[in-house]
Amino acid sequence: MKHLFLIVALWTAGLTGASAEADPNFYIYLCFGQSNMEGNAQWESVDNTVDTRFKMLATTKFDSPARILGGWYTAKPPIVSPVGKLGPTDYFGRTMVAALPKEVKVGVVAVAMGGSPIEMFDKDKCIQKLEDNPNEWWAIITRNHYGGNAYQRLIDMGRKAQEKGVIKGILLHQGCSNNGDPNWPKNVKKIYNDMLTDLGLSAKDVPLFVGETLREDQGGVCWGHNSVIATMPKVVPTSHVIHSNGCPGNDTDPWHFCAAGYRTMGKRYAYAALQTMGMETKADSAYKIAANLKRFFTVRNFDDHYAAKARESVTLQLWATFADGHREDLTEEATFNSSDFKISNGKVKIPASGIGGIVTATYTDFLGEVHKVDITIGELPDKVNDVHLSKPIIDDDSNVIYDFKGYTIDPTSSKRLPRGIYIINGKKVCIQ
Repeated sequence: MKHLFLIVALWTAGLTGASAEADPNFYIYLCFGQSNMEGNAQWESVDNTVDTRFKMLATTKFDSPARILGGWYTAKPPIVSPVGKLGPTDYFGRTMVAALPKEVKVGVVAVAMGGSPIEMFDKDKCIQKLEDNPNEWWAIITRNHYGGNAYQRLIDMGRKAQEKGVIKGILLHQGCSNNGDPNWPKNVKKIYNDMLTDLGLSAKDVPLFVGETLREDQGGVCWGHNSVIATMPKVVPTSHVIHSNGCPGNDTDPWHFCAAGYRTMGKRYAYAALQTMGMETKADSAYKIAANLKRFFTVRNFDDHYAAKARESVTLQLWATFADGHREDLTEEATFNSSDFKISNGKVKIPASGIGGIVTATYTDFLGEVHKVDITIGELPDKVNDVHLSKPIIDDDSNVIYDFKGYTIDPTSSKRLPRGIYIINGKKVCIQ
């Protein structure tokens, strides 16, 4: 009977995917995909500052810096492989350790090959795919760095990681080699389910985070695959799409992000992971953020004016330039409201008069600062002069007043105008 209890206990421990010695405060994330996950941008001096709480498990042998297969290291680039560079995992980990309590460490276990089709991570197809394409770059990487089986290497290293910590999620960035393939979501679902089974994990505890490809307006040619990626939450309910809007390409090829794009994508992966844990997307109050990382998260200024013509519908956006010089589309992180416009499905419409108005965007940055940004939407007639600031009291002789919708306001009806921009006696006046 004692032997039976022991067998059951060991079997149960295997199903939970956790080691008795594993640290519950060591959060592990598996990462896989092709070149964008592998990292394609040369890291810069700013990227060499890494908190020691952010770890990587070497899934292959590295010569420079020297790393052995299966060893844990502070996650300085390159993280994924010796042929990789800066990628989304870098700022995923930096953001996570800054947001999580000081007792929590974050580790990444990554396997990725440039140009790899999704089938190379299917345990039932990868061997045949490799045999059919022996001279492809991704096939060479698979043989040279991952023992000829990328899926099995990720599982083996995942099990090793479970000896030290707890797997909290899976990050995927792949699609260019399967651009537009309608079967791609089902293939990803199978791979995800196989990983969960082979590592004794539960989908509810280990969500899947799937990154979009480089968008068309940033020079991408595989942007059409993003419509396929968008269906993932329907196919895998525990999956989350990481949007690539505003993330710049490298201006060299049509597939890869630049360093700034990877940093932003990494931050967005982290934000999604934090949200699934019910946490705020901001730095822990006790965290001492490094000066160069702080510049990445510090807003310098916002775009506060968008031109528009009469009767034109304008999609609301919030763009900012950060202290390190990169620009970021913060639209999805902001909320918008306006007393000048009716906001419908994230859009406003300029009235027939052609006179615009103000939309206020509210955004809380990673450092916890709340920003309220007044964005002027639309242009004024040429005869209108520059903006003049005014107290919320109007003069008795102000007898021609228009709001930004083009409606006349009777100055005798009130001595006090609400906050906003008006046309008073032919001049544009901002009431604060």
